[in-house]
Amino acid sequence: MEQISKGLERRQLLERLFELDVKWKQLVETEMSTEEVNLEMEGLVETYLNQLSEVNVSRCPFTGEMMTLRMDVGGIDGLWWNNESPKRPESNLPKTYFAMDGAMKLEAVLEVAPFIVTPGPDLPFVIPRLLAFDQIKAVLSTVKIGAHTGYMMVYYADPMLEGEKRVNDWGTDRYWEETDAFSGMLTPGQWVSVTPSLMDYDFDLAPYIRSGKLLWIEPQDASLQLKSMVKGCPYLELEGSHKLKFIQEGQMWDDDMAFEFEEDALDEGEYMKIIDAIERSEG
Repeated sequence: MEQISKGLERRQLLERLFELDVKWKQLVETEMSTEEVNLEMEGLVETYLNQLSEVNVSRCPFTGEMMTLRMDVGGIDGLWWNNESPKRPESNLPKTYFAMDGAMKLEAVLEVAPFIVTPGPDLPFVIPRLLAFDQIKAVLSTVKIGAHTGYMMVYYADPMLEGEKRVNDWGTDRYWEETDAFSGMLTPGQWVSVTPSLMDYDFDLAPYIRSGKLLWIEPQDASLQLKSMVKGCPYLELEGSHKLKFIQEGQMWDDDMAFEFEEDALDEGEYMKIIDAIERSEG
């Protein structure tokens, strides 16, 4: 099995995993053994992780250390982008690393995957709550994800900031908390989930660049040279939506669309039938 999976191309590997996921759910529903499927899926996931490329994505503004991640840049259909159950190998992060958020401008036909993908809004942003701390700075850079353009915002702290919640890792619903960020409420060394909100974002980047809190890297600059000038910054005149995006099975929706869907899910007649049924049951 391992030798076969190593020879699979990325998309073939993913399609096989998606097929096995359906089969696994069917076996669970019929209370049949999933052992064989589990073994094949484990082997394919291991192969997927081993095939991920090391990508230089950012640079610490305090130490100059380069930040490298093993990530899936082949498209948003990879397990790396699974919001609720991401498959990501460990990376050696700079000691000053604090948090990583992101945005993405979708440029082509959307990839198809059974899980929900949350790449962020179209445009890069900062989180004022974090930049309000003296020891935190952010670095904005670009990374191509298939045909899409990803914007990575990495927050660095020197000295390290303790007792403050971070943000979910880009594209996921969680982050790993090494410290006691909630004043004794949680034990250090566990996954923490923060609910994202547009109220926490600021898309007006120029003031943060002027103040020295936000530095940026030119797209396609392999040297990852940090820049601190507003003039010439390619991230200030971008066009796109500020809304958070959700993608599944090649379909995309945003927060507003989800809200409209929920409101329109029942017409008035159906709503009154439900109310009437509840009242009869209570009677």
